Amino acid sequence: MAYEDLIYKMKKIVLIVGASGVGKDTLLRNIKDKIEANFVTRYITRVSDTNETNFYVDKDAFKVLQKGDFFVSTWEAHENHYGIAQNQIKDGLNIISISRASIKDFEKLYNDVTTISITLPREALYKRLKGRGREDEEQIQKRLKRSYATINATNLVEFINDKPLGDAIEEFSNLLESLSS
Repeated sequence: MAYEDLIYKMKKIVLIVGASGVGKDTLLRNIKDKIEANFVTRYITRVSDTNETNFYVDKDAFKVLQKGDFFVSTWEAHENHYGIAQNQIKDGLNIISISRASIKDFEKLYNDVTTISITLPREALYKRLKGRGREDEEQIQKRLKRSYATINATNLVEFINDKPLGDAIEEFSNLLESLSS
């Protein structure tokens, strides 16, 4: 077995995907002290909001990093660029919030990849998006249409985030613990 193959086998990747507003960042923020894992920080060309922690980089710098193969995967969403740096992936369990369009990038590189799709019933998602006040009605409707598209992943687990926060955190933490062994 080649050394590079061995390195990739020592890494367990759990990809977190889901529509904006389903609670990905809230769940991740609340389980960081409950599970032993590397919570991978994304690079984004917009400043983080209060619910997330990311590395901010302007678009020109992002493109330089992208051309230099700094990232494992990159994607664009809502006029912003997102990326996961190669040096952010560590041995053991890595938890990474990404776009569903990037799942195959990880599945090509790593042997042990599980994708967790966090979902929410449409009515509840609508209320969360409306309550955030970031988008107008037209933008919310566009998000809702995209939110329920099929996810193409080899090992997919669905997590419905419709319980009270404390219950959801406990259930999500238990799911991640079960995947870490």
